[in-house]
Amino acid sequence: VVIFFVTYGFAIFGIKLIVEPLQELRAHATDPEDIRRMDSLMPILDGLDKLMFTLVQVLCGDSFHAFVRDIMYYLPMSWLYFYSYVAVACLVLMNLVTAIIVEHAMETSRNDNEQQLQDKISKQRKEVKELKRLFEMMDTDGSGTLNWDEFKESFGEPQMRNKWRLLDFQPDECKELFRLLDDGDGEIETGEFFEGLGKMKGPAQAKDIFRLQKGLDKLQQRVDEAMGHGCS
Repeated sequence: VVIFFVTYGFAIFGIKLIVEPLQELRAHATDPEDIRRMDSLMPILDGLDKLMFTLVQVLCGDSFHAFVRDIMYYLPMSWLYFYSYVAVACLVLMNLVTAIIVEHAMETSRNDNEQQLQDKISKQRKEVKELKRLFEMMDTDGSGTLNWDEFKESFGEPQMRNKWRLLDFQPDECKELFRLLDDGDGEIETGEFFEGLGKMKGPAQAKDIFRLQKGLDKLQQRVDEAMGHGCS
């Protein structure tokens, strides 16, 4: 559509710039060779539709130099008209192609981001479901909390031990893991279990950070208690 309007505009301009001067020269021509040459040009130039078709031929590079040279014989600067059209039309085409490519790339990027988000949400839901199932298997008395005995037994039972290994926890980490998850009351509640394992799940660095955070929290708690006793 854009190329059509560019071609249409140049055709209107070409009627005034090239066709009408050639028609005037033809009306006053006396040399048979000039008459023959201009008569051969009129079928491809005389009319808006014909000139638009000729411009498209020029844009496609379809053997246009012969008739352009004939026009230049009478209008020496006419080549500027045709090459200006080619330059403008090609610029428009390149911009259109670039816009299409950029739009496609942005659309692909948006789709990828949405897919990654959906995958992340799905993965998180799956992890929560797995942790919930593990907690229910460990909570043998159905109290909704895990004491040390229940927690320790989970590392001894083969099925649950495999689940711990899938979460990247080894049996020798049992005691330390319970201490990290427990807030100090000797039992691990559901929230403590999910939050703690969620933060530690993944690379070893995440576990180290969680250990450091829990250590600082417990140190702060002891300092607060000591200050409280001192004030009393």
